[in-house]
Amino acid sequence: MAYKRKARIVFFCASHPAPANLAAHYANTLGSDWMEARAAVLPGVAGEVPVLDGTALAWADLLVTLDAAALAARPPLRAGLQHRHYPFEPIPDVADKTAWRELAARIQQRVEGMIGGMRLLQKAARASDGL
Repeated sequence: MAYKRKARIVFFCASHPAPANLAAHYANTLGSDWMEARAAVLPGVAGEVPVLDGTALAWADLLVTLDAAALAARPPLRAGLQHRHYPFEPIPDVADKTAWRELAARIQQRVEGMIGGMRLLQKAARASDGL
């Protein structure tokens, strides 16, 4: 049986908004057939990223923490909400362009791995349905 809707993922980073924004961007552009993604941060983190709240958690199927602070601040999960921890630390200095490119590449690679897993699940579902 094929999935009825796209997986909903919240990428949560407590130390900086960029990793969560990058992960959500890659998920929404590269994995748009399989997932919808949002970014979230802790209160007080500078930037234009929403704070992780109950509405985001109610929407999500998967919460992905991206740093140790997000893992430590992870709220209790409701039944059916899965969690994964993919740490992307340390956050580079703002002036270190090479380190930021490397961080972006690592985040993209991890999201592509998630997409690959969803492709395999879809292929397995189709095979079991006889498609």
